[in-house]
Order: sequence, then structure tokens, then C-alpha cells
Amino acid sequence: MRNRLLGFTAIVMCLAAPAAVADATTARADEAAAAALIQTPRGCGRVGSSLDAASETGMVMVDGFGGATWKVDTDNPEAQAWFDHGVRLRWAFEHTESVRAFRKARALDPECGMCAWGEAWALGPNINGGGTDDASMDAGRVLAQLARRRGRDTTAVQRQMIDAMIQRYSGAKASRGVRFARSMDRIVRRHPQEPLIAAVTADAWMLQADEWWDEEGRAKDHGIVRAMSILEDSLARSPDDPGTIHLYIHLTEWSDDPHKAIPYGERLAALTPGASHLVHMPSHTFYRVGRYRDAMRSNVNAVGLDKRYNELAAPPGGVVGMPLHGHNLHFGMGGALMAGGAQEGLALAQDFLTTYPEIAASNTWRQLMANDAYAIFGRFGTPEQVAALGQPPADRPLLRASWHYGRGEAAARAGDAAAVRAEAGAIRAIREDPSITGDDARDMKDFMEVSQRVLEGRAAMIEANPAAAIAAFTRAAEIQAEGPEGGDPPVIWYPTRRSLAAALLANGDAAAAKAKIEELLIDWPMDPYSYFVLAEAEAALGNRAAAEAARARAGVEWIGGTMSLTLA
Repeated sequence: MRNRLLGFTAIVMCLAAPAAVADATTARADEAAAAALIQTPRGCGRVGSSLDAASETGMVMVDGFGGATWKVDTDNPEAQAWFDHGVRLRWAFEHTESVRAFRKARALDPECGMCAWGEAWALGPNINGGGTDDASMDAGRVLAQLARRRGRDTTAVQRQMIDAMIQRYSGAKASRGVRFARSMDRIVRRHPQEPLIAAVTADAWMLQADEWWDEEGRAKDHGIVRAMSILEDSLARSPDDPGTIHLYIHLTEWSDDPHKAIPYGERLAALTPGASHLVHMPSHTFYRVGRYRDAMRSNVNAVGLDKRYNELAAPPGGVVGMPLHGHNLHFGMGGALMAGGAQEGLALAQDFLTTYPEIAASNTWRQLMANDAYAIFGRFGTPEQVAALGQPPADRPLLRASWHYGRGEAAARAGDAAAVRAEAGAIRAIREDPSITGDDARDMKDFMEVSQRVLEGRAAMIEANPAAAIAAFTRAAEIQAEGPEGGDPPVIWYPTRRSLAAALLANGDAAAAKAKIEELLIDWPMDPYSYFVLAEAEAALGNRAAAEAARARAGVEWIGGTMSLTLA
């Protein structure tokens, strides 16, 4: 069951890219990418090929992406500047913009071999799943070979990097990734002081691994052990290198110690204040360690930087065409829901619904993201704001169910049990519609059932019927337990076990409520609402000091005002 929901999550992650990319991707390619994502936790949503990058003519070099430079084989200062900018964009996961920057460097100095190397690198595989299509791989090979022909003035180490890049795109497909990683590894062992070489090598090892971590956070591939060693050695030498920090956050996120990345993540935004994705990146660590307010604020800033980049550089497709803009919004909404960030959350939710007013029926992942937007209006919005939310079309069942869910949460805040039950009933009717078919039908219905059961539980709590609430929340928690909980952010925005704990407490079983909260805090560390429930349970058990300690912890991450067991 766990693998089934993991598969569903992976498949819909493949639909996070813009519709134009999704439409151009075959079903078979999506399935293959999904299978890989099931085993290897990729970065921040899926991006497509960068081969169709717009012309580099007129491209603007936006500031704030870092200051790292690496001398290459050109005497043209503009070409050197654009090479450096291409590297910075690549580590900021602006893959298409990176390709454009390297093309601009090549246009300024056609004889620059490393400029061709940079374009080959930017076109190729990345941990967002892009660059693996045959056309990108073929183009990468042509560019790497061009780099060799043009690289007469490159250094010895740069020639070795060009040879390694040719390995990435040549020979048997099955061994390309590992051959590239091994070739780069030989180089980094001789030049460990070069952050760019270290980061490219670690990235290569991360890409070739089928699985990164087991459920206990232990490495399942020797390449992951090697990547961790390379990154940590490089950070010891160059602790402010943005690319290295970026990869380190991704690699440690699902390891047994995500806390290791905190000191690096905390300074990444200051190192790259104009790079949306790098300003966002610390939120991966923050979410994993329970710093939900910081996760929210990182993404509020990242969303603003997406808009700034659009104003300054006017990239093709604008903000809507940015593959990771929706990810920033989703992550920010998740943090806001967990921290009680009403003001920030409502702004993000409105931004999401305005930016993506017409979500395609095939874009399951974006429909799932919208659940957070509707939940925010339900948890924090005014009655007028909730009433103004237009009902999604009938052929978007996930969207429509989420719309009902948001309305149900708003009714629960108002204490209107009948209205809550009406919204739960509407979700049930959608879920039982026989027109929902296909490979994902069961998973979609399970996702909708969580919303339905949560609302049924809320209504029962308002009606002072904790036994019925326990039954509803137990079912919601059972479904949620079939997939991973916490971080990245989760598909289901909060731990439904905390609602179950609140119902257990209302039913007079404080000991069971306490045990349930202590269990879920492993997956959702520092959840403020869970600590509130724990404080109430400890108080009911007569543990005054423990209750006060839990109440203090509840206030660390919570900025949302009064809490109640009914809405836990």
C-alpha cells in the first residue's frame, strides 16, 4: 500500500512542469520518470528539456545569483561573465536560462571550448528529471565534442572535464551516468579545492544512484556515500559556495540527519539574494526539522523573486512558464498552514489560484497543490473570501473536492456542523462518481476520502460526538499512513493523526491522545498544533510541568492565534 501511494505521488510530480512541457512528454516517458522518482527523491518538481530555450539575444544578466567565478579559455570578459552566470543559473536550477547564458557566452567567443562544455552540461540530466530525453542527450554529445575541438586553450583539468562530458553522452546508455561520475571523481580527487568540480562530481553521483536512502535514512548506494563525502569536504573548504550548499540540502533532506544542512541553508539566501530557487531551498531543511514559519517565509520571498526575475529578464512564458514557481507557492502554503500564517498564506493561496486559473484535467499534481490553497481559505479566510471562491468544473474532481474541503473547514470554524457535513457529503458524491477511472482512480479517490473523513470528524467534534470523530479521523489517518508524511511539502497538508489524538482526548482517553501525538511528532517535528493537543492531554493526566512545556513548544512555530481541539 505504501508503494502504491508513493507511485501516485511520483507520477503526479511529473506533471509539475508547464502544460506545454507536459503535453510534449509521452505517457511512456512519464511512467519511466515516475518509476525513477519512486526510488530516488528528486529535487523540486519535474522540468523538461531545455533544447527549446529561447534565443539568447536580448537576455538580461539579473543580479543576485552569487559571485563565484571560474576562469575559462576566453579573453573576452563578456564571454567569461556569461559563462560564470550560466554556472550560477545551473546551480539555481534555472536550467533553460542556464542554457541561454552559455549560448550567449559561445556567441561572444565561438572558440571558447568551456563555453560549449557549459551548454552541454546545462542541457543534460539534472535531479529535477530533465535533460534525459534522446534529443537533449544527442545535442549534449555534439556540444561536448565541439568543446574538445575548440578547447585548444583550456587547462589540463578543463580538458579532462571535457573528456568526462563526452563520456556522459557517449557509448551504452545504461553506463553513461556512472562513467561520467567516475571520470569526474578522478578529477576531483586531484583538485578537491575547486568547488565547481566538486559540485559537478557530487551531482553526477547523485544522478546515477537508483536509490538514495532507506526508510531509516541510511545510504543505499555507494555513490550517495561518495557524494556526501565530496560535498562535506568541499563545504569545509568553501562553505559559501551556493551550488554545493544546494546539493547538500537535497542530499541530506531525507538522510538520517537533515539538521546538518541548517547552518548552510541559513546563509544561502544571503549569498544569492536574487535567485528564487536558492532562496527557496532552505525550506526543504526547515520543513524536515519543523521550522514551518521559516519554510513559509523562504517561499514568500522566493515567489517575490520569481516576479522580480520576470520583470527584469522577461523569460519566455513569464512566471506561469517557470517550472518551479508552483513549487514555491505550494511549499509556502504548506508552511503557512502548519504555522498558522494567515496573512502570508492567504496571499500565497490567492496568488496560486490567480496564476493557475485553468488547471488542466491531466495536471493531477497541480490539482493536488490547489488543495493547500483551498485549505488556507478554509482555515484562515473571511466568509466573504470563501464565498468568492468559484466552483471548479466537474471534470476536475480533485479540484472540486478541494473546493468543498475548504468550504467545510470554514464552516467548522463557524461551528456549523450541518454545513460541514454537507461539504463532506459533496466530496463523497464526487469520490463515488463512476466516471473517475484509470490507473490513478483509486489513489485520487483515497486522497479525496481523506478530506471527506476530516470534515466528518470536524462535524462530529462540533456535535460533541467524539466516538464518531475517532472513527472518521482513524480512517483518514489510515489512508495518510499509506504514503510518506512530512516535508517537501506533503501532499496531505497536516498530520491527520493529530485530529485523531484530539478526538481521543475529547473521548476521555488522554493517555492514548498523548501516545498518538508523541508518535506523529517523529514525522512532523515541532508541529505547533500537535504540541497544543499534547499540552491538553498532559493537563488531563495531571502532568502540570509537562503540560506547560508542551504549551511553550506549541508557541515556538505558531503565529495563528487561538487553538482548539475541535479544529486540531
